[in-house]
Amino acid sequence: MKWSTNPEGITSAEMAILDNNSEWLGIPKSHLMECAGYAVALELQKCFFPENATNGKKVAIFCGTGNNGGDGFVLARHLSSWGIEVVVVLVGQPANIRTNEARLNWDIISQSLTSLIKIEIIRDSTELGKIGMMLEEEGYRDIIVDGLLGTGIEGKIREPISTAIDLINAVKEKDPDKVSIVSIDIPSGVHPDRGDVLDKAVKADLVITFHALKKGLVGNSAYWKEIIVKPIGIPREAFLYVGKGDFLPTVKRRKVDAHKGEFGRILIIGGSKNYSGAPAYSSLTSLQFGIDLVITFTPEIVGNVIRSYSPNLIVRTHPGAWLNLDALKEINPLMEWANTILIGPGMGVKKETEILLVELLKKLRDENKSLVLDADALKLVKNHLNMLNGQKVIVTPHAGELKIMTGLELPPYKKTEERSTLVKDIAKKYNITFLVKGVHDIISDGIRIKINRTGCPEMSIGGTGDVLAGLCACFLATGNDTFSSACSAAFFNGFLGEYTKKQKNGRFTAMDMIINIPLAFQELISSQSALKLKL
Repeated sequence: MKWSTNPEGITSAEMAILDNNSEWLGIPKSHLMECAGYAVALELQKCFFPENATNGKKVAIFCGTGNNGGDGFVLARHLSSWGIEVVVVLVGQPANIRTNEARLNWDIISQSLTSLIKIEIIRDSTELGKIGMMLEEEGYRDIIVDGLLGTGIEGKIREPISTAIDLINAVKEKDPDKVSIVSIDIPSGVHPDRGDVLDKAVKADLVITFHALKKGLVGNSAYWKEIIVKPIGIPREAFLYVGKGDFLPTVKRRKVDAHKGEFGRILIIGGSKNYSGAPAYSSLTSLQFGIDLVITFTPEIVGNVIRSYSPNLIVRTHPGAWLNLDALKEINPLMEWANTILIGPGMGVKKETEILLVELLKKLRDENKSLVLDADALKLVKNHLNMLNGQKVIVTPHAGELKIMTGLELPPYKKTEERSTLVKDIAKKYNITFLVKGVHDIISDGIRIKINRTGCPEMSIGGTGDVLAGLCACFLATGNDTFSSACSAAFFNGFLGEYTKKQKNGRFTAMDMIINIPLAFQELISSQSALKLKL
């Protein structure tokens, strides 16, 4: 299997995931910025300063206050180290530089490197007139680098960036044969994902973009003539393994005016005469995660046992020891109420329960609801897999359950590529998302594939799978797609296990994990690198 980026281009969201995953792997974002700026410097040297001959040329670098500008600051430093005179035009206030990485490189060039680097700060658009005159009079107009806006562009461009773009284009139009415009990553003003220009954009002769071709740069445009893709040290592991970069976009925030029910409504269907803990664990996981409303539907025989876990649990019951078709009438309005349904924890494998499951799947297909199938439901659905085809569903088998479901046996866990290929093929066949649990979890929707490496051997105890199923439902209920939800659930579940192991000095239970969800969540959000946690 080839682990590669999309040949149709990478989106800005996907690029942000790779940046954050690289940081999670221990590569500081400042390292990536350093590589980006140096990559541009090398390309400029190749194109304009062959054999280190500057030929008296100077370079003007227009920088914004984001990471695109930070790349420009690094570029200025490297060009100056080769004896090339540079003027850095910061379009915006130094106090507004948005990231620590860009701030670090601004401080270096503005405070320490004053020999060959000249600094001009543009606080409003009226000051750009003098910059145009300076470019002409002091010879900085032959090579102009655009580092104004990166991949975060959306809507009308504000001042003074707007006037700066006009200035760059005007200098080029005045002497098109002599002036060369080079854009860092993407021409400022071009939408990185669509390639359109909503307001205005720099017209670049050369675009030096990083890691992979941006989706908005696929095809031809009047806003660039040539594109060069340069690596900046993002490792294969950043897109192969689930990381914090995958997790962060799935973490939804409550609106100021939110009301009860907007942050998820989950229905959990499970439990039986023999099992009360499994649906309770999934339900408690959902509540600790912060889902607004969770209803657990279970046989009456275990209803009070589940209620005893917490007064926060809402438990609805049906007479008997096992769920059967007679419960459908009671379940129907609950499924209409919920935006995500989890079926399976502890529900048993009775034939009467299988008949109920089939009817539930029929209704869920009609209503297009998000669904998680776990535990016993995976065994009951083995003869009905085609009913899942194309549904918004995550199935969460371990290797043994996968064999029961599909008849296929996974290779040993160390044969990662072979296991991953098989899981992807199965997911593609049924057009649903598989989260195959193991030493390393494998997640695929038949198109994308990720491997999760978080977790610890101490998690091989009863109940941790129910926690994982609950987390899958949580990420679905808060508005994420099935693949992203499965990735984040596997990642956070493993992290939660690692965190709980640390807190409990080794052995722990699924309930210990559930109790630790809020603290582990905050630890994960505030942590930059997995390496720091392990150290």
